[in-house]
Amino acid sequence: MKKKDLSMFVRFWGVRGSVPTPGKNFIKYGGNTACVELRCGNTIIIFDAGTGIRMLGESLAKEFYDKPIQVHLFISHTHWDHIQGFPFFALAYNKNATINFYGGHSVSTLEKLILGQMDKEYFPVSLFELSSKINFIELSQNAFTINDIVIYYTHLFHPGLSLGFRVEYEDRVFVYASDNEVLNDPELGEYNLKNIGTLIKNADILVTDCQYTPDEYKNRIGWGHSSIEIVAQVASRFGVKHLVAYHHDPLHADDDIAKTIRKVRKLSLPIKITAAQEGTTLYLPKKY
Repeated sequence: MKKKDLSMFVRFWGVRGSVPTPGKNFIKYGGNTACVELRCGNTIIIFDAGTGIRMLGESLAKEFYDKPIQVHLFISHTHWDHIQGFPFFALAYNKNATINFYGGHSVSTLEKLILGQMDKEYFPVSLFELSSKINFIELSQNAFTINDIVIYYTHLFHPGLSLGFRVEYEDRVFVYASDNEVLNDPELGEYNLKNIGTLIKNADILVTDCQYTPDEYKNRIGWGHSSIEIVAQVASRFGVKHLVAYHHDPLHADDDIAKTIRKVRKLSLPIKITAAQEGTTLYLPKKY
């Protein structure tokens, strides 16, 4: 019997958009804001630092205990729901940890934005008092490598500076594109489609913004978030194998999300469609 390949996997720690949503109606899919862990061999990549990063930090602290650990933390953009968990990230207080921040802003701007929420007026510990080694890295080239991993990024359609990331490891492709509006607009749509199409083409797993139902989207065009049906059609068009709907609307309870997924599956597109769920792990096995 062939041994299961566990060398690349994605794990969801926060899947909600805008604000955390505690309560009995948000248990199945989860109420923490954006945070996704990606393992490529021994390399640990984290996308966004919403409230979900608190539990990720606890998990990594147990796994590595007092051993040296390095993580690569990619910030798609600096809206609150993507950075608000960092002050509670256990590795930030670990002297054996190195945290590499990556973002589209300059090093000084990114540091200022992260530091701002840890001002003494808001939080008792400042960024400069943390025990870990923290590096800020500005993304200035569209493609770069970390160990044997190739990472591409592009700008997404969302208010402010927002980035989407494509990770290629051996023969597998993972894409993280939170907070993005796939436009159904004749004037802007073609550029938008070309841009997102290049990012997601033939991805094994695409984790992306599917915040609105088609009816909701009609009244929210231009807000920077997508209709799940449009995303599913575009993902199918560009050969994505598995679409994971992400950045769930804070008004969508468990039953709402499940209903939306059932409805979009009825389009009978040649693509697997699921909803991101806190605590779940998806493996990307080698193809050869």
